[in-house]
Amino acid sequence: MIRKPGIALLIATAVTLLAAACVNFDAEFKMGWTYETDRIFIVSGEANQHVGGEQSSFNVDLNNLDRIAWQTPYCIVLVDEERLISIFYEDEIDLGPGERSVFTVTGTFPEGPLGKRYGIRIVIPGEPIAVPSSVWSGNNDLHRRADWFEVSDCSPPPG
Repeated sequence: MIRKPGIALLIATAVTLLAAACVNFDAEFKMGWTYETDRIFIVSGEANQHVGGEQSSFNVDLNNLDRIAWQTPYCIVLVDEERLISIFYEDEIDLGPGERSVFTVTGTFPEGPLGKRYGIRIVIPGEPIAVPSSVWSGNNDLHRRADWFEVSDCSPPPG
């Protein structure tokens, strides 16, 4: 009996293409926080495909719709369910009334296993901030949620 390799190859190719179609390669996230006095802080970017030990970036949009200046320190942190993993980016907000600032922040993703999931948090010391979004090293399921570790200031994680 002579077997035709074409059918097996066709089935293997179809399975591979189907599996690749289910992988979320271009997932994005957008999270925001509105301060009670019309101050808006939004972070967005790629949710996955970050590489441990390498630079990643997120977009930041700050909008001060208030009538007084907005001056405060802040940081963007990566957490898991149990602890602060790293301070991804740290700076100060300095916006006059009606001013807006849009920019890109860059930081290093921690070394870790491919597919490691983190919560990204906006932290303004002393203020309750937005529910965090999930980001990944590598690729993973965008729709999974977790109870991410609470962070109240921009102190670095313990040694």
